[in-house]
Amino acid sequence: MEFYPVDDLKTDEVLLRLERTCEAQPEKDWVPAYYFSVCLADGTRIGQCDLRIGHNERLYIGGNIGYGIDETYRGHRYAAKACALLFRQAEKHGLEYVIITCDPENRASSRTCELAGGRLLETADVPEWHNMYGEGHRRVEVWRFDLGKATGSDAGLNDSTAVKKQYQTADRLNTRISIHSKYSTNKQGFGNWITSHYRIRDGMSVLELGCGTGEMWANQGEIIRRCGRLVLTDLSEGMLDKARETLRGQDGIEYRTADIQDIPFEDQAFDAVIANMMLYHVPDLQKGLREVRRVLKPDGAFYCATYGEHGMMEYIGSLFAEDQAPEPVNDLFTLQNGEEKLRAVFPEVRRCLYEDSLEVTDAEDMADYIFSLAGMSGLRRLPREKVLAVLERNMVNGILRVPKEYGMFIAGEIL
Repeated sequence: MEFYPVDDLKTDEVLLRLERTCEAQPEKDWVPAYYFSVCLADGTRIGQCDLRIGHNERLYIGGNIGYGIDETYRGHRYAAKACALLFRQAEKHGLEYVIITCDPENRASSRTCELAGGRLLETADVPEWHNMYGEGHRRVEVWRFDLGKATGSDAGLNDSTAVKKQYQTADRLNTRISIHSKYSTNKQGFGNWITSHYRIRDGMSVLELGCGTGEMWANQGEIIRRCGRLVLTDLSEGMLDKARETLRGQDGIEYRTADIQDIPFEDQAFDAVIANMMLYHVPDLQKGLREVRRVLKPDGAFYCATYGEHGMMEYIGSLFAEDQAPEPVNDLFTLQNGEEKLRAVFPEVRRCLYEDSLEVTDAEDMADYIFSLAGMSGLRRLPREKVLAVLERNMVNGILRVPKEYGMFIAGEIL
């Protein structure tokens, strides 16, 4: 079998360094394989992975891909990112899908499979003839990854296909928005707080990436009228349809599908670019930020709201610590690390924090919120009655107090 070049197996965060290849050994039922070191972009080795090319009964149990990340570097989804790069290599060989297997008790590995866009087929018995049986394994989860659907520089919540699917209708997003509008202690509202930071003067051209339902613009007629051009974009046609409905009767708005990683506008076309609560979904974030910089005028401003790492998700996870392994917050772009990532592209960055919390009086609403999330998969496997019981047990005087950590960055040449 011909082994193909691997120079493209890298992103701005990680790269795969080829260590060796192995030809097929039919007498052992072994297929051709690549073996890599997983490295950070600066070349620091953080783990290893391998890719086996082909399908047979042995691989159904053992998998096409193996991986391991050194303990010091765990918790940053490097395994899922390495898998996404291996998918790219597998496609070169014409594989339509790959299999990854893991121990059913290894929740971290199961979580990696979820994040990488896998579909759990079954929990299978390990046959006695398989080498894994001799190593003490008796059952494995079998995950299938359909290539062309699970590929990208990142996966799961950061895969464009997965994000499109998650946001193809407004139902889940509306559930998440409604709990904030109903129970937030800061009555200004996060949306109003965000728009209060916009510096949009008469005649400016404005681009929003990931506009969602358009709700942020619903009561911003004055700002809309000041815009010489306002373009709302989203990956999802379904979201754009909802935005048109939300803003029906509001003149002067263009609607376009667009990906931040390949913005379909000319250089220096906009005075302001907005990307709220979406940068942590972007597969190649630095590429997306460079695209934003490209379409901004030299004196333009980039506004991007996000969450912190110690807010709602961390608190919700703590409530269910006895029922599931801790699940890391999507930390690809947060209040803690966003400034550093923006400064790689923009010369000036300012961080603004929004003080708020939730005081939830109906546990059913909080349960709806939890089950609307794309993450927290282990928690969402629990029976709804169990989730409600835990929420109600943590209410004090009929109130569940949930910390929130939200804010935004403003980036540009001159702030």
